[in-house]
Amino acid sequence: MIWALRGSIIRKNINSVAVDTGSIIYEVFFSLKEIENLKEGQEILAYIRESTKEGEPVELIGFLSEENRYLYDMLVSINGIGMKNALKIMNFVDLETLSASVESKDVKFLSSLPGVGRKTAERMILELSGKIKEVGRSDLKLGEAVETLITLGFSRNEAFFAVKKAVDSGAKELEDIVKIALSIVSKV
Repeated sequence: MIWALRGSIIRKNINSVAVDTGSIIYEVFFSLKEIENLKEGQEILAYIRESTKEGEPVELIGFLSEENRYLYDMLVSINGIGMKNALKIMNFVDLETLSASVESKDVKFLSSLPGVGRKTAERMILELSGKIKEVGRSDLKLGEAVETLITLGFSRNEAFFAVKKAVDSGAKELEDIVKIALSIVSKV
C-alpha cells in the first residue's frame, strides 16, 4: 500500500497529474478543488489512497493534506459513495463542514451535494454521526508536524520522537508542536 508520493508534476490533466518520483511516474487523481492549485514542474507531497475494482487497474487518489485524505475515507465509508463521487463532494465541503452537517442532521444541505440524494444523506448522518471527532483532527496535526520536520531534513525517527515529546509537553496547535519539536531535534 502506498502511503504518500513525493515528486515533481510532469503533466497536469483535467482530474489527474503525472508525478515523477525519480524512477517511476504515477498517475494520481485529485478533486478539482485541489488540482486547480497544482502546476507542471511543481514539487508535491501527495497523501494517497488506492482504488481497486475487479478487472480494472489500481487508481491512485491524491490529497494535499492528511485532513483531506481523512475526509475522503469518511465519504467512501458510506455505502453508495464511491471514489468519483467522493472527489466531487470534496469540491464543496471540507472536514469541518461535513462534521457540522452530520452532527446537526442537516439532510437538506447533505442532499444538495453532488450525487447525494435524501436516502444517502440520511445514511451519512446515521453512519458518520459521532465518528468525525477532534481526535481525528489532532492526529492529523501530528502527522503534519512530522511531515514538516521531514521536509526540513530530519529523519522520520527524529521527527516522530520530537513531535511526541512536544505533544507530551502540552503543545496542542500545529505551529507550537513544530516549534517545540524543532528545539528538541536541534538539541539532539
